[in-house]
Amino acid sequence: MSLSQKVQGRFKTISNAVFRFWFSSIAFILVTVVEMIAVATYNSWEELILTLGIAGALGIAVQLVNERFFENRRNFQLGLYTVSLLFVIGYYIYLQYNDFFQYSVTVRSCVLFFTIFIGSCWVPSIKRDEFALSKSFIVFIKSLFTSFFLAAVLMIGLLIIIQAINFLIMPIDTQVYGYLTALVWLGFFPIYFLSLLPHFPGERAVENEGYKRAVTVPKFLEVLLSYIIVPLLGVYTLILLVYIFRNITGDFWNDNLLESLLVSYVVTGWFVLFLIDSLSNQIVTVFKKYFPALLFIVTGLQGAASLVKVARFGMTDGRYFILLFVVFSLISSIIYLFFHQRITFIAGLLVGLSIISILPFIDAVSIGTRSQVRQMENVLQQNDMVQDHQIQADDSIPTDQKRKLVHSYQYLSKVDQLQDVSYLSEQMLEKHDFLEIFGFEINSLENAGNTINENNQAESFSLDVREGEPIQIEVDDGGLVLPLHVAAGEFIQSEAKNRMTVSYRNKQYRLVWDENGEEKTDLILEDDKGKQLVRYDLQFLRELATSRSAASNSELLPAEDLTFSERFDGGELKIYVTHLYVEEGQDIDADFYLQISLDE
Repeated sequence: MSLSQKVQGRFKTISNAVFRFWFSSIAFILVTVVEMIAVATYNSWEELILTLGIAGALGIAVQLVNERFFENRRNFQLGLYTVSLLFVIGYYIYLQYNDFFQYSVTVRSCVLFFTIFIGSCWVPSIKRDEFALSKSFIVFIKSLFTSFFLAAVLMIGLLIIIQAINFLIMPIDTQVYGYLTALVWLGFFPIYFLSLLPHFPGERAVENEGYKRAVTVPKFLEVLLSYIIVPLLGVYTLILLVYIFRNITGDFWNDNLLESLLVSYVVTGWFVLFLIDSLSNQIVTVFKKYFPALLFIVTGLQGAASLVKVARFGMTDGRYFILLFVVFSLISSIIYLFFHQRITFIAGLLVGLSIISILPFIDAVSIGTRSQVRQMENVLQQNDMVQDHQIQADDSIPTDQKRKLVHSYQYLSKVDQLQDVSYLSEQMLEKHDFLEIFGFEINSLENAGNTINENNQAESFSLDVREGEPIQIEVDDGGLVLPLHVAAGEFIQSEAKNRMTVSYRNKQYRLVWDENGEEKTDLILEDDKGKQLVRYDLQFLRELATSRSAASNSELLPAEDLTFSERFDGGELKIYVTHLYVEEGQDIDADFYLQISLDE
């Protein structure tokens, strides 16, 4: 076949796709035109552009439903398109009456796109064989990445051409870049994606050649999945399980960073399972046999941990989605293991749960908002911080109550719903900050600043000597001054790790650093026979760093505030700290000068 024939064939395929997905094609053409007009007139029509994008995506799902169930029933097809058009108009009206950049609008729109995509993958597999869902998923993923790759190459090529003209021939108006972006990403990319979608076979229809080519897993992808991604995911699963069972009685229930990590892992796991479901080599077969069971265990434990966090700090939209996904993953694992012939139910379950999460009043943001409003009001009432319907600032309430206030305040600020709290008016929020309203700094609590971002990392504090302030060390004729650096419970300068031999007045002495996390931090001086001369308890350094830098996690102090001494029978030890870093549950990291003075 000649090049011209191939080009003609491709254009014919694209034109056929335009007529096949006419509703989507009209939407994508309109969104391209609207964006180009917006660029030319310096306007911003986000609501209309988003609505047309949703219309284009929804048109794909509707056309696949029509082909699957109503192929020869024109009235039903037009009815579905009419309902879709009404929905799109309704969503546009919803966007007009809400701030486009409002958090709940963003969440609802993202979930809506996700639901339409999963629904489009699901529809062709309904009432077909057990591998139909996997094949459909492969078609959409291949088409998506192929279209994205070609659009990216086209965009880069056009930009190079425009740059060459701009530098070598004549200046180019910067608006041209906006036009190109609209044409490539809003026009070419989705329409080319449509041209790659084959005609999916019906319930009893024979698979056509175009469909067989579309569902074929490329050799490169098969090798990548079977011999790289699957083994790596298996090893990662074992590591996660070891961590979970080692910390099942402690950190696992409080580590919010692990929460997002586990959810990402579970999502990746299901993504890989759908891609490899139609493969049948030995590694994949073993993986498909055991991995869903491991997913069930990990998901169940994560669900329990999330419920603990909900009980402590209330519901948020993030935990709402996590719990929904836990439900999805638990049920899907059972279906995959014991009812594999019904695997298409998994996609239907995901679509159903996604729709629930964006329905008014029971959507993720609404439930999260009501939970946090209720929590804030309860904390204020329980701690007698409300008098005559006015909040009374109080810094003396318990720390756990302060954390709940901070958590709720930060979440409600994120979703722009602070005014829903009975005792917080818009005028108060405009005139007063958190400190003036509640009586304590929002960042003064351990981990309080990270509660909404779910990054419950160990708190750390540091102290340093102010720059430009010299450290004055008075040394007598026989005194000894040593620069020391301690990290992870060891002297960095010593090969003996936590022990160091020093020479003083022609005698050998031994310094020992004895530390065990937060339990003890001692500096010991021994003579050459191993007799302990002094044990200097330095635990106060940890307390000093925590108390002095609690608000900002770091502080610069004058040298005299970081100078300490310990007198003992026979001499004195004095330390001049230049840097101190303290992290919860870990050994300290410190730079200091040690002055040893022994009586003759």
